[in-house]
Amino acid sequence: MRNFEKYASQLPIIPEVASRILSIGENNLDFSFKDLEEIISLDPMLTSRILKVANSALYARQKEITTLQMAIGLLGFKNIKSLVLLITASQFSRQFNSDPFFNDFWKHSIVTAFVVREIYNRNKDRVHQDIAFTLALLHDIGKVALFNSDPEAYRTVMKDAERGDGSSYCDLEEKYLGANHLEVGAEIMCLWHFPDIFADAAGLHGKRDMDSPDEAIIRNISIADYIAGKLGYGTEEEKRIDDPLSLLDGTDVDQADLDYFLREYEALMIEDPLFLECEKLFPGKVAL
Repeated sequence: MRNFEKYASQLPIIPEVASRILSIGENNLDFSFKDLEEIISLDPMLTSRILKVANSALYARQKEITTLQMAIGLLGFKNIKSLVLLITASQFSRQFNSDPFFNDFWKHSIVTAFVVREIYNRNKDRVHQDIAFTLALLHDIGKVALFNSDPEAYRTVMKDAERGDGSSYCDLEEKYLGANHLEVGAEIMCLWHFPDIFADAAGLHGKRDMDSPDEAIIRNISIADYIAGKLGYGTEEEKRIDDPLSLLDGTDVDQADLDYFLREYEALMIEDPLFLECEKLFPGKVAL
């Protein structure tokens, strides 16, 4: 395996507290809410943000949430993990908000996450809904590392992709930067010590052939990735991709679902309380 640490080094280090929370397995029976409270309390910024969200319009309540214990009990472990990732990502984006690339990147990532969340919601699958949301937020993280390593070269990648000379996006990344965002993203997930499913989602999304025990989730992220682009969130190349039928294979999305997402879902998404919270977290507006 090639060494991609030079690209991973272009990203900020994930704070230890966030890394510890995100690396906890979804079904870790030995982990308690008390353990989670003790970890979060080590980071005052994270604590205050979680309390703020717990007291926001997103969650109905009878009384003010004043402690982490109350917030964790209200939100639940899976929602806490998603919030930790959103909050950590919002801090990253504030370091990089001087270039339009990052605004487009986060718009695309967040919308992909909301679309895949809705895919599982429409199928009444609450088991995979939250992990798919989290994975989708990070599916293109390799692009950030590559862009930071050489912004001008990456802009050339995007320009060539827009012109559409027949080369794939990954081929163009290889041509100008020596690596593509799929392999770099997978390596970053490994370097951050995240569970294997994170590396598989970052490294395999969009591929027709894949070998992963989590193939079903990754295929749903792939179609959500496509839908986000067609809704206008992402690079010009992502907006123009026009091959949905092959992407539907192996997903929980049929043609009727695809029509719903492309024609109706955006209006509902931008009114979603969690989406509105994302707008508050990230610099600038997430919605177009």
